[in-house]
Amino acid sequence: MKHGLIFQPHPRMPRLGAVLDTLPMPEKCDWHAAIEIDGDALGNDHRSNCVEAAAWRAVQIWRAVVAHDARRPTAELALNTYRRWAGWDGTDATDLGTETDRAAAFWGSEGLQWADQWTDLPSLFSVDVGDNTHIRKTIANFGPIQLDLALARAWDGETIWRLIDGANGVPGSGDRHRICCGKYDAQYLYGITWGFEVGITWDAVARHALGAEGAVTRSWLRETGLSPSGLDLTALERASRSLAA
Repeated sequence: MKHGLIFQPHPRMPRLGAVLDTLPMPEKCDWHAAIEIDGDALGNDHRSNCVEAAAWRAVQIWRAVVAHDARRPTAELALNTYRRWAGWDGTDATDLGTETDRAAAFWGSEGLQWADQWTDLPSLFSVDVGDNTHIRKTIANFGPIQLDLALARAWDGETIWRLIDGANGVPGSGDRHRICCGKYDAQYLYGITWGFEVGITWDAVARHALGAEGAVTRSWLRETGLSPSGLDLTALERASRSLAA
């Protein structure tokens, strides 16, 4: 399997700040249940497009929740996005991964087109990975996040990622990687990567997480009936669109 995260946070990425403090936090949440986790790596088994694959998984979950849309993203979609976001030209020489600030600029200003009729752009914001209550509240209220990790080599082939002693457990020993996370409970934060679900213990999240991005769309708030107190969605949309400036 491949990775492809070039962790480079956007300096103007919006933050929700005190808004998150006011949000409810259920003991568990599972937006993954809205889709079938089908083993499709979306090209990330042979190309370094983890950032784009994670974004398409988030779009898949959003569409399943708000529109009961059962369609699935494809490797072709994810790899075409890799061309757009990272400048990959189809060769090994440019298969270098994706800078997260560049991805945010494209995604926040252009969105990802899921059929001709859908033009609902996500408004992106930074999530504090040092506070797992912010991770949980973001997922519960806004849906899946994009989680950036410094992987442990010992996690290769494992479905539960936990703290590991020794050289193979060092953050980054297994490269850097982005996954889509839309589920949690008391024990684990769950992500989808390479077409499979993995569980990450919360202490492993605290040690290995580099950063995270949340996103909110008007269709999500409308269809879920969620109305976070103090959220100035118009201002957040403006800030997210300006990431490309």
